Amino acid sequence: MNPEFTIEYVELPNGRMPAREFVDSLDDKAAARIDAFIERLRVHGHRMQGKFVKKLTNEIFELRVKQFDRIFRLLFFYRPGGIIVITSGFQKKTDLTPPVEIARAEAIRNLWLKYRNVYPRSQKEGEAIGKEFEP
Repeated sequence: MNPEFTIEYVELPNGRMPAREFVDSLDDKAAARIDAFIERLRVHGHRMQGKFVKKLTNEIFELRVKQFDRIFRLLFFYRPGGIIVITSGFQKKTDLTPPVEIARAEAIRNLWLKYRNVYPRSQKEGEAIGKEFEP
């Protein structure tokens, strides 16, 4: 049996977690459905069916969750050691993922790769990182 993956959410220097905040902002049924798909992703990772996971760039992937006429998308990337890092989420009805969302996910990925959710404790340094990161 293949090992399961670990799910992490990117935390920004200001303490916000864009992907988790997106899910938590939805109604309870939609949030529960997305969480169930995140759990599937944790268990299956790279083996998850193509209709649910789509590769957008060399590094960014999209988890698509449909609920009735709504489609929710979470953008994420894989890291060695069985880690899946979720960057952001949004709702979109068309098949095309907006380039601005992909660019945002890439910027968040770069921030995570540089700091791994551990930022300097001083407010001044945190603010400087926040200015450096403007998706």
